[in-house]
Amino acid sequence: MRLLLAVFSAALLLSAPARADEATKNAKIEELMKVTNVDQMMGQIMSQMKGQMKAMESSMDVPLDARKNADEFEDRVMALTEKRLATMKPMLVKVYADTYTEEEIDGILAFYKTPVGQAMLRKMPELIQRSMAVSQQVMGEIMPEIQKMVQEQAEKTKHNPPSK
Repeated sequence: MRLLLAVFSAALLLSAPARADEATKNAKIEELMKVTNVDQMMGQIMSQMKGQMKAMESSMDVPLDARKNADEFEDRVMALTEKRLATMKPMLVKVYADTYTEEEIDGILAFYKTPVGQAMLRKMPELIQRSMAVSQQVMGEIMPEIQKMVQEQAEKTKHNPPSK
């Protein structure tokens, strides 16, 4: 019995530093999420969703008598989405913890606290938007060529079916 108690006590003592290290790392991740405005980004996502839902409703020419129903539906969808997004934070903390070492988190956090890091955060939405526009342009330019290649491949397959 004493041996079992000694083993159990040793296990508790050895796991305590690991839990403390994990708590410290998680606290740093939460700080990183605060510095990088994760909550604000979630709010922006919610606003964009609401705007998209309103635009979809407008494009569908919902009659006035049905608009109240549509608004109530949107409110229910938004409430559900907001509730689920609120549960994401612990999951995101785990993703960060599994992805980055504590040393890396320290470095990332230090960078984002600098004026250059803050400038990067402020300008990131514009950078992403402009990058997406460039990507869409390039894809739009090559899409006819890709469609031609698909058509040629379909013809080739049609005339030379794969052997079984």
